Amino acid sequence: MQEKPSVAIVGIGAIFPDAPDLEQYWENIRAGRTSAREVPAERWHVAADGVFDPTPGKADHVYSRRGCFIEQLPPISRLDGIALDPGLVAGLDPLFQLLLHAGKRAFDNGITAPLDRSKVGVIIGNLALPTETSAKLTRAWLGKTFEEKLLGHSRKREDMDPINRYVAGLPAGLLSNALGLGGGSCTLDAACASSIYAIKLAMDELLSGRADAMLTGGVSRPDPLYTQMGFSQLRALSKRGVCSPFDAAADGLVVGEGAGIFLLKRTEDAVAHGDRIYGIIKGVGLSNDVGGSLLAPLSEGQLRAMGAAYAQSGWKPQDVDLIECHATGTAVGDATEFASLKQLWGDAPVAESCVIGSVKSNIATCLPQQAQRL
Repeated sequence: MQEKPSVAIVGIGAIFPDAPDLEQYWENIRAGRTSAREVPAERWHVAADGVFDPTPGKADHVYSRRGCFIEQLPPISRLDGIALDPGLVAGLDPLFQLLLHAGKRAFDNGITAPLDRSKVGVIIGNLALPTETSAKLTRAWLGKTFEEKLLGHSRKREDMDPINRYVAGLPAGLLSNALGLGGGSCTLDAACASSIYAIKLAMDELLSGRADAMLTGGVSRPDPLYTQMGFSQLRALSKRGVCSPFDAAADGLVVGEGAGIFLLKRTEDAVAHGDRIYGIIKGVGLSNDVGGSLLAPLSEGQLRAMGAAYAQSGWKPQDVDLIECHATGTAVGDATEFASLKQLWGDAPVAESCVIGSVKSNIATCLPQQAQRL
């Protein structure tokens, strides 16, 4: 029987809390290190003590000051060779800088000489949330207007490149432009499944022949107080500030940030080019559970997505020995996901050494990079 076409991962670029490169990322996982800590000084635009209250759900307050933060961005000098002015890059929000670094690393990690760059595309998952700089722009513009109407004058505001207001659509286009890629680009927001949707759409571009390589994955660097406040109002944060997937002590999620990008090729092209192949993607299953919610997903939707992935790949659930789960550490979400896996396995014996887990215990919830991976 003819083998179904598949896609190979031939390049990886990643920057996560306490993990400025892929090697340190894997070492932190092997060592069981968590990056959760108190919010660094000045990462929130107000003093942390001024908005903290241990009462969950108190309006305009957070009940946890802990998260997983990238405290130092890679130097801009490591972006030498991209087609962007260094002055422009220096004025970009950290969201864009993170993506440029991770995307360039992934591209450089593969064999790109045989590629026609006009047939290399970019699809990135990124939740459309305010960034630190876009939030500053909003405060500056609205504040200036308010002062002018109330006082007749306004104070001088900090200079910020207005390009930073394009937090939703710009990231993928910027990376594409930086690397001279012409295969089309888009940034999408599918909530917690954004990176999986991006990978699926990138695979479609490759398997249809519209592209010969794709950069895809997810980036997350929203305004950290915005997300901390939002999840506090949802009462979804861990009061302990510890993410404990599938653990009896789990009491909520912890917010993280980072970027993880793959360079993908059709498997036959990766073999022909002599690429190092990190993994083969045989299938991706997507679904919408319709009746579920952000914090209370429905098992039915999860089962449809997993069933579709196994059908595409030609595998059975019992063939799998490692499942990297969504598992955010919320009691309802984790319980639903585990119940879905049990139903998927059914009465058939599970692989003798099948392991389930989630790297959110190390780097927390990075928003678009959450969906289940098989």
